[in-house]
Amino acid sequence: MRLLAPQEGMLLVDVDQKLGGRGAYLCPGRECMKEALKKGRLSRALRKGVGEVTPDLLEEMIRDAHRERFFSLLHFCRKMRRLVMGREAVDKELRRGRVYLLLLARDLSSRSKRGFVNRGVPTVEVGTLKEYGDTFSTRPVGVLAVTEEGLARRLFFVAEKLRQLERGNGEHGQR
Repeated sequence: MRLLAPQEGMLLVDVDQKLGGRGAYLCPGRECMKEALKKGRLSRALRKGVGEVTPDLLEEMIRDAHRERFFSLLHFCRKMRRLVMGREAVDKELRRGRVYLLLLARDLSSRSKRGFVNRGVPTVEVGTLKEYGDTFSTRPVGVLAVTEEGLARRLFFVAEKLRQLERGNGEHGQR
C-alpha cells in the first residue's frame, strides 16, 4: 500500500502506485497502521506533516480509495464495451468463453449465485445490487462479467484488496 503527501497536511492513498512524489509503503494491517502513525513516523517517512490521522481514519481512507478505484475501473470497462450486465447476458458470454472475470453482488441470493460459480472463471463478490445499479444508473444488478483480459486482471487485483480491507484482514507485509 503506497501513501503520499503531495502537500503539508494532506495524505493520499496511491492505489495504482503510479502517482509522482515521495511515497511511503505500508502494509494494510491495522497493527502496521498504528505503528506508522506512532510518534510521527509516517510524517517523517513522507517528509511532510500528514495532520491528525488516526488508524480508523487511515483504514477508512484506504478502503474508500480502493472502492473508488474499483468502481472507476468498472465504469471504464463499460465505456470500452467490455462489461456485460445481467444474468442472461453474462450466461451467454460465459457459454461463448468470452468472460475473464465474473462479479457477483454480495447481496445476490445464494440461489442466483449457484448458476455462476465454478464456471472456470475467476469470480469475486464485491459491491451490492444497489451499488452496481447506482454506478450505471440502471436497476439493481447482481451479475456482471468483464470480457477483456487486461481489465479483468486489474479489476480482480483491486477487488481482492477491497475484499481484504472490508473484512479487516489486511495481510501483513503486502503493499
